[in-house]
Amino acid sequence: MAERKLKEEQEIAERRRQDEIAERRRQDEIAERKRKDEMEFELQKIRLETEGRSINSNSVANQNVNSTQIKPKLEIHHLMQKFNSDENDISLYLIMFERMAKQAEILENTWVTHLLGLLPYDVAQLIAREPDEIANDYGEVKKILLKRYKLTPEKFRQKFFMHNKNLGSTWKNFAYELRSFFNEWVNGVKADSFEKLSNLIITDQIKRKVTQEIKDHFIDNWSKLNSPDDLVEKLDDYDTLRSTFRSKQPL
Repeated sequence: MAERKLKEEQEIAERRRQDEIAERRRQDEIAERKRKDEMEFELQKIRLETEGRSINSNSVANQNVNSTQIKPKLEIHHLMQKFNSDENDISLYLIMFERMAKQAEILENTWVTHLLGLLPYDVAQLIAREPDEIANDYGEVKKILLKRYKLTPEKFRQKFFMHNKNLGSTWKNFAYELRSFFNEWVNGVKADSFEKLSNLIITDQIKRKVTQEIKDHFIDNWSKLNSPDDLVEKLDDYDTLRSTFRSKQPL
């Protein structure tokens, strides 16, 4: 009898514990939904503020644009998922965004407004804090995003040479991605003339012939060496020093 009563008490206590767990989970879900709603509301405010600033700054330039041209053919958030840094590459994501924006015939001076709705809340806030002339300029916003996710010219160089065509993607898309990586690499190192571009490509070709030991020796400045003359001077000096050191070693 005592054992039966003890068992019933244990069952009651377990049910109560499970009910408490379920209630805590329900409250957590409510709090999470509320947090997401608040973030979405704040993000929408940021978008509207940015859109308002963009419209004001471009009102004179756009006063003769027909209203049918202002309204995009498609809403871009229907075409793309929100950016997730754990799953998406920001450079490829921005390439896709730019292509979609062009296909939807969205005016470039409103691209930032549309992009903000696809970014995480903290990143959108980061952009919203910038001065108007930066926050409304897609090119400047793009620089902020690439810097935040640590995409340097060297990273774009690696992407350009190592990028592969995705299954299901077209060769046209692949070429577009390569061109974007190449442009980001070249623009990042300010190779804005044929001579500078030539030096950049020749330097890269020389670097490909260098051993890993030498790369490691110059690791701190390797990505900054974009002149073939500077690079070969350092490489020759290194070879000379190494030869001298070896000749002095006892046989």
